[in-house]
Amino acid sequence: YNQLDWLIPWYVGDYVDLTRDQKISLKQQLEPLLRWHRGEELGSYLILVDSIEQDLAGPISSDTVQGWIDAGTVAMQRLEAQVLPLAFDMGEQLSGEQMQEFLEKLWDKQAELEEEYLERDEQEYVEESYDNFAENLQEFLGKLEPEQKQRIREASASLLRFDTAWLAERRAWLDLLQRVLTAREPGWQEQIRQANAQREGQQSAEYRDAYLHNQRVINAAIADVLNARSDKQSAHLKEEIADLRKLLRKLIAQAD
Repeated sequence: YNQLDWLIPWYVGDYVDLTRDQKISLKQQLEPLLRWHRGEELGSYLILVDSIEQDLAGPISSDTVQGWIDAGTVAMQRLEAQVLPLAFDMGEQLSGEQMQEFLEKLWDKQAELEEEYLERDEQEYVEESYDNFAENLQEFLGKLEPEQKQRIREASASLLRFDTAWLAERRAWLDLLQRVLTAREPGWQEQIRQANAQREGQQSAEYRDAYLHNQRVINAAIADVLNARSDKQSAHLKEEIADLRKLLRKLIAQAD
């Protein structure tokens, strides 16, 4: 986190080769953004961690898990609102050649994702879903019990295939960015802002149905696994939460 002032420009450099002046400008604009995030947002993360720990003291339901996700989503939306002006400013600074390079990198990433995900058969899809699911839970609980693994396998097997709809929606979004950013006509920033705000409402029925179904399946499985955790897993989870809280407090204190 303390290296974001150079990690973010380094990440941006993977998509477009910035000039020296552009790098300086980006770093200058990142300073107030990172101060805001450390000074205001980390405190809300700490509140969320405390809330999750309180919830874990009793039975967990699918709605409980969804509440955690909703809180995280709201935090991401706040961050996005702060990042967009910076992104728009950088978009103004890029030359036509740089913008073309940026868009080409986005399409390269799309091609990589399509090759990685769409070539999987159904069994591979289920197995990768299970592996990712189990790995994420084990990070906080430690080694899973056989019954917990079985519950995750059942959930993974009942997920709807979502990658095709997700990649199609992502491709449509890139098509829009291609048109708007190539022309960069007056008002292009507002075009992107409005399109981004309306993006969720314009998703296909297939996308929305699969997303909502999978969300319900995953939330229920997480709740069941957490409710079935052993004393050892509870201790591991408590330690992970304590470490996270300690880290957040340390980062917040460094703002002084």
